[in-house]
Amino acid sequence: MTAVAPEGSETTSGERPRHQRVVQERGPATGRISGINHLVLFTRDMNEGVRFYRDILGLRVVRSVRFTTSADGLRSAAHHSSGAAVDSTSEPSAIAVTMTVRQVFFEMGNGELFSLYEAPSVAEKPAAPVSSVLWPSVVSELCSRPDEPQKLDHLSFDVATHDDVVWFREHLRAHGVDVSEISERRGVDNTHRFISSFYFFDPSGNPLEIATFEAADGAWRSYDFADWFMDEDPVPALLDDSGDAGTLAPHWVRPAEG
Repeated sequence: MTAVAPEGSETTSGERPRHQRVVQERGPATGRISGINHLVLFTRDMNEGVRFYRDILGLRVVRSVRFTTSADGLRSAAHHSSGAAVDSTSEPSAIAVTMTVRQVFFEMGNGELFSLYEAPSVAEKPAAPVSSVLWPSVVSELCSRPDEPQKLDHLSFDVATHDDVVWFREHLRAHGVDVSEISERRGVDNTHRFISSFYFFDPSGNPLEIATFEAADGAWRSYDFADWFMDEDPVPALLDDSGDAGTLAPHWVRPAEG
């Protein structure tokens, strides 16, 4: 894959600050993962969750199931046919729980799925996102302090354009959902490019975001993506001291038309 650089400039890593000489791809698995298959959040009330994600956010329902979280329960209800995760002959895990949950899958787009679990013991107030200052002030009513960060901080849904971000913000407000202002990651004098987004919560207090890269914008083709590597003290695994690697553009950047 070739590097993408500003027109008229060089991209060799030897001309970059050390913290921007980042190893972006390595190993035989490179390129094999094509996206997210599914993500799962908890909801206190599946009926409420379906009405929010289907009717307000517009996601398509594609699967529903109810199962008990034991090996036999998973095999019989969720149609598992093999695998240690549902092997009823093995000793139960020390962290195993047995509960009955509902699960509904929604299609986001590009074949990617989003799913909700409804469980009787789901926390009334999930942990707030770490950067909770970005979310509407109702965070104190919906969430608890994130003293012990949770498995998933927040979920951001992608839309194609900035106009879509604006539309969804007004759409959610019209349905009584508290939303933040739109955040623009543009840097001083619009020299930096990243996402535009806003923040909100679902009815169970799960922190959500709607964002866009405005991927169709041709300006990305000449953007210097080394600008995204801003941590001046990155972990050693990220650094490339070979001096011969450029900066790769994200896969969604469209090549220039020939």
